[in-house]
Amino acid sequence: MAVILTIAGSDSVGGAGVEADLKAISSMGAHGAVALTAVTAQNTSRVREIFPLPAEEVTAQITAVMEDACVSAVKTGMLHSAKTARAVASLLADLDIPLVVDPVLFAGVGAALHREGLVEALRKDLFPLATVVTPNREEAETLSGMTITDGGSMDRAGEAILDLGPRAVLLKGGHLQGEMAVDTLYTEEGSLELASPRLDRKVHGAGCTLASLIATGLGLGLDEREAVKEAKRRIYDSIAMALPVGKGLLCINPLATLYKEAMGLRMVEEVRSAVEVLENRSPPELVPEVGMNVAYALPYPQGYREVCGVQGRLVRAGDRVRMAGEVRFGGSRHIARVVMSAMAADPTMRCAMNLRFSEENVRRLEESGLRVGSFERSEEPEMVSSMEWGTTQAIRKCGDVPDVIFDRGGVGKEPMIRVLGRDPREVLSKASVLFG
Repeated sequence: MAVILTIAGSDSVGGAGVEADLKAISSMGAHGAVALTAVTAQNTSRVREIFPLPAEEVTAQITAVMEDACVSAVKTGMLHSAKTARAVASLLADLDIPLVVDPVLFAGVGAALHREGLVEALRKDLFPLATVVTPNREEAETLSGMTITDGGSMDRAGEAILDLGPRAVLLKGGHLQGEMAVDTLYTEEGSLELASPRLDRKVHGAGCTLASLIATGLGLGLDEREAVKEAKRRIYDSIAMALPVGKGLLCINPLATLYKEAMGLRMVEEVRSAVEVLENRSPPELVPEVGMNVAYALPYPQGYREVCGVQGRLVRAGDRVRMAGEVRFGGSRHIARVVMSAMAADPTMRCAMNLRFSEENVRRLEESGLRVGSFERSEEPEMVSSMEWGTTQAIRKCGDVPDVIFDRGGVGKEPMIRVLGRDPREVLSKASVLFG
């Protein structure tokens, strides 16, 4: 098992620091070792006290781990003082293993977590040893002496920090404005932008978790770019599924991706059960010409691969409905678009299925008490996804996600009914009024 050493402070509320680090490291199947730099008395709203450990105690912990375990990578977080930073750098200077430096200067609640002189010690002693440095905007401004207001100034700051000696700099853009949260990785070979949808929440411990995920990826043999990409994928889950531990900021959930992966097998079985019901009970007349599908998404899906569906769809076979392929993640794109668009408005609406359109079917669904929305294909702009645009339009007209969305088709476009719900069981319950 890979051993990842985190050199950082402790967070008493368990949302950041070594507590978050160890969960992040474990979530990727590695073992976390610790050299504690400080004990903090803090919660999700404020930092009450900081109790730093002497630099000699920090280096003693590092030495104890290094003389016993084969450490695959090191991550530094809150170092607090210049003396500690220099002492840590002197120990790590001769080690030929990846080092990720999270230049922690401020807590998520705004409190300073460093003493005078730390910034210069990071710049001079630790950055030249680093494989990846991971500043946020405020930290990058302090380290570079520049003000970051847009992409151009962000690039200049990132390149200035890269000039201090690390192999790569990941400048986190979550604090900038825009619909997408864009982080940028700077290396001697150029820059790489990594974008994800911006989540409307503030969390405690994101920086610690991201740096630990990168360090673990490096320790497991990934190169800088691949380690950062994997960490970016996991940090999105960790923020999306953050936990309301206290009264202030949400606490990061480093185990979120692991939870999602564990949910997958159960979700496949739920879709298979729904398919069996459709094969046994659904009239074949309900199958559209393009086929029928059931799509069921993981929480906060990052693309089609996190949506379970029927590869090959369900088709009409004589007087029966039959599955033409296997149930698997990535098996649906058409209905997956509907689900992901619905989840953008209501994250609990994770499932949808499509049915053949008829005015009679729409009438029966309405008469059963379901809320029905619609969109017009004739209003569809060019160069957009029909399912994403149409679903969003219907939701806007209704004010929230309805139970049913239909359209009457267009040139080369089959009219369709989509039934939406929280899971396959609920979707089947809503559609069952059409089963006769």
